[in-house]
Amino acid sequence: MQLTYQKLGQDHPMYGKVDFLVADGTTPICYKTKAGYLPLESSNSASSAVNTTATEVDSKPLYVLSFKVNGEAEEMTFSSKKKLDKRIALFSAKAFITDMKTTVYKTIV
Repeated sequence: MQLTYQKLGQDHPMYGKVDFLVADGTTPICYKTKAGYLPLESSNSASSAVNTTATEVDSKPLYVLSFKVNGEAEEMTFSSKKKLDKRIALFSAKAFITDMKTTVYKTIV
């Protein structure tokens, strides 16, 4: 999974409300704001969410690792819990990496 962060154009309905559109190739996944990540909310997904129950929606986790390197905030995203755990173990050994926390988001497949 190759994540890209795209700036929104002025014609986008979320322009000015979010910083980036996070996508896997050409498939949008979620929005990134200064406060964190927001799920995609469009008229199509909102109407389909009304027609389906939560158990019918196919989703997969998106792990976001937030940390500080020499006092500067950084983030990394992972689609695999195994890769996340390996990165946390690697970063735990480094004294200059602090304030590690993990947030899990559900992305629609």
